[in-house]
Amino acid sequence: MKGGVGALGAAFLLGNGFGSRAVAAQLARTGTVAGGFVVNGRHLSFGEDPRRQMWVAGQLFNLNTYNAVPSGIKVAVEYGGDPSYGAVAPAELRQLITHVPVWNGVPTGPVTASLTDVLNADQFYVHALLDHLTPGQTYHYRFVYWAGGQVGYTPDAVFTTAPDQYRAREPFTFTAYGDQGITGAPGTGLTLDNAPSLQPESSSHITDDYYSPTDPDYYDPTSTTPPTNISPVAALVSQIGMVRNPLNNTPTRFNLLAGDICYANPSGDAVAIINPDGPNGTQPGDSNTPAPPPNSGGWDDFDPYVWTSYLSTIEPNSASTPWMFATGNHDVELFSAALDTDATTIGYYGSVGYGGHAQRLDLPKNGPSRCPSVYSFVYSNVAVVSVDANDLSYEIQGLLGYSQGSQAAWLKQTLAGFRADPAVDFIVAFFHHCAFSTCESHSSDGGVRSVLAPLFAEYKVDLAIQGHNHLYERTNPISYDPATNSGTSSAQAVSLSPGDAAVVHPEQDGTTYVVVGSAGRPRYAWSGTVEADRNFLIGVNTSAPGNGTVVPGDQADGTGPYVSQLNFTDIYETVNWSQARYRDYAFIALDVVPAPPGGITTMTLRAINEQGAEFDRVVFSRTAGQAAGLRP
Repeated sequence: MKGGVGALGAAFLLGNGFGSRAVAAQLARTGTVAGGFVVNGRHLSFGEDPRRQMWVAGQLFNLNTYNAVPSGIKVAVEYGGDPSYGAVAPAELRQLITHVPVWNGVPTGPVTASLTDVLNADQFYVHALLDHLTPGQTYHYRFVYWAGGQVGYTPDAVFTTAPDQYRAREPFTFTAYGDQGITGAPGTGLTLDNAPSLQPESSSHITDDYYSPTDPDYYDPTSTTPPTNISPVAALVSQIGMVRNPLNNTPTRFNLLAGDICYANPSGDAVAIINPDGPNGTQPGDSNTPAPPPNSGGWDDFDPYVWTSYLSTIEPNSASTPWMFATGNHDVELFSAALDTDATTIGYYGSVGYGGHAQRLDLPKNGPSRCPSVYSFVYSNVAVVSVDANDLSYEIQGLLGYSQGSQAAWLKQTLAGFRADPAVDFIVAFFHHCAFSTCESHSSDGGVRSVLAPLFAEYKVDLAIQGHNHLYERTNPISYDPATNSGTSSAQAVSLSPGDAAVVHPEQDGTTYVVVGSAGRPRYAWSGTVEADRNFLIGVNTSAPGNGTVVPGDQADGTGPYVSQLNFTDIYETVNWSQARYRDYAFIALDVVPAPPGGITTMTLRAINEQGAEFDRVVFSRTAGQAAGLRP
């Protein structure tokens, strides 16, 4: 058991369906084994003060028994300015128990408490808050864990704290996307508690096997040679790791994920997992899983072990770069009623289904108490706000209004504070359901738009990053009309080339909305006659730059862009604000150049696909230190 995980870890993972060969290989590089345990899936996140606080987390995973309880194990984090460390922080061990009824292929009627009908998962996550750090400093760290008379270590990793807000002048870059998930079917062949039909990816159609071998994004999980052996998710994680600031060559300082994190709950309807006797109770609904028992309301495929595979997949980047998460409809892990699960699981996951995230992830706790995924932080001259669109969505109403208005009130106060702060130049909000999009599958959400758009217009939010729609779309800056809950272009922001990017002045032009739900899920279609895939790549279509801004909608025919309404109807609209559209896997990098008060500060958005090619660019320009109503 001494030494690296090696073949033992790979055999365990592959033999029990915990992930692909790539995941097994990542785990094999995680560190040494102690008492059968290893810490994998490391991920960082900022505390309330990114200058002085960093959360370091991972999963304490047993290579021999998937439900092994780490009795008597101690875990800590060693950290310091170099690999000799010098400081030690104790790690908190958080347990997450999940008892999920599953359909095991035996039509025995309503589910019972027998092990053949329940997937039992007992997962353990380790978290350490590194506090009183020095702003703008690079730290080395590693987990150390003691078990069974042995000592294990993770490899050395590094992170950099945020600079001092009032003295920062160094250019920096951060990245963002949404709707990531993992590729493949970790549930296939799963023998946990005799539940062979637990197939979250297959039954929800979120694999990548529909691509043809001639497609540049074709992924064959059985392949051992590039590029077909590289999933879009792994490719984007790799591309984020290669991003560098154009001025000082520093790596991305943090990554924003705008909801739908790993799809452990593939239904995405924001209601109880099994949903007895209610609507949408027909999952999984494909030919691979037998029909559910009569009157059960249907089965779902919630699989907590998808998180194990997911955290291992992002670890090459998240072990050294803080990942900051918002929540989407697939992140609602909600259980209720005796048929769904037992009181223990309900207690862990909570009344709105976010309790599992509290065990796995570390999000700043400076938002409204009712909304654990709503928070803000400041990095240099950029303020970032995470919004929970599940609270606002008319399209998917399972959690509509759960904050009882506290999120909207907090958001108004927070935006007002940032816009009055001369140290904050740019405000970036990220959330899941789209306020403005022309995608066919979800288009725009009227509830999200009616709450966020007027606040963003009032406080001149520079950029709104959205997920939910599995493609890339950038609007022109939008002038919002509250009377009609609609928007129009306030300026044309056409990107001709990297050297001739679109330029937006948010102080005059308003908010730009970008959809970047393009991190790995199957691609959606457009809601009208628009250009084919990949033609917006710079240099390919320079004779007709941009995609054009007008996309027609027809209420009578039910075609074109639409806005979801509270009564579950859709209002179709003709829009003139859809500037750049790209239907493939992509993320955005944002390069920020701070400036002294009175100087010009910029934030440049670069849209990059999974092959590393840039296809859209826009520069947001402001006068530094010019808080609302003030002058430098």
